[in-house]
Amino acid sequence: MVKTVYLNNTFMQEDQAAISPLNNGYLFGEGLFETLRSDRGYPFRLAQHLERLRSGLRKLALPEPPDLNCSAEIIKELLKRNHLSQTPANIKMVVSRDSSPPARTGETPPSSLMIRASALDLAEISRRQQGMRALILPWRRDQHNPLLSLKSLNYLENRYALREARSRGFDEGIFLNQAGELCEGTFSNIFLIQDKTLLTPPLNAGILPGITRDFILESAGRLAIDCRTIPLHPQIIKTCDGAFLTSSLMQIAPLLELDKHAFDLKQTVELRRRLHRTFTEKVLPSHPWG
Repeated sequence: MVKTVYLNNTFMQEDQAAISPLNNGYLFGEGLFETLRSDRGYPFRLAQHLERLRSGLRKLALPEPPDLNCSAEIIKELLKRNHLSQTPANIKMVVSRDSSPPARTGETPPSSLMIRASALDLAEISRRQQGMRALILPWRRDQHNPLLSLKSLNYLENRYALREARSRGFDEGIFLNQAGELCEGTFSNIFLIQDKTLLTPPLNAGILPGITRDFILESAGRLAIDCRTIPLHPQIIKTCDGAFLTSSLMQIAPLLELDKHAFDLKQTVELRRRLHRTFTEKVLPSHPWG
């Protein structure tokens, strides 16, 4: 069945959707994207995703598409048209800079908005939540690079790094920064567990401000779980009882192995269960679009 997507004020069949070959997102990766999870028609933390997206647009001096204000209604309609209102879904939002020939001197090209919804791969999510293996990637990131805080269309380093990790038999790769500190995964944020305390790299380590990462930090506060955002060097891994990764789609996934150090998931299962229950409590509010 051909899916329906949303592109620049229009719902259309996916195989009919097209952007200009002069679109700067296509030519130069000049744009941003957000990935959201929807359960029973409710997109988790949509407001926070939109806030991060708008912040990135300001940093890149990209005009905000006028229809971005209608994102909730657009997503609701997309889920309905694609028969995803009652099933877990993967929502992708992409904003890219158009080119507008002939452009007057100083004229700012407008931006395109594309939103797509598809069924979430529950089998893959379940596999990750049973436990993942991650390696430390062999090259380092510059933590002073301002683009690392943006979920930009320049995602090739992450894609390349994930392929590198998988080619070695791992599920995820973890970046280090120039100071030798843990940063993040290619599609996830990382948390270590040490004596029932959560440890995670700070934003200035050169990481994306993950929406699920923020949710875990908030949830830990509500549950009275000690959580520290501090610089983390790989040597600390051997002193930890466990670790887990977070992302919008998989929520929490424990690590079986990190940097050749194996973890016993039984040691941290109760703490992870407490955190995972908060998703069930918060994902489905009484008013799904409130």
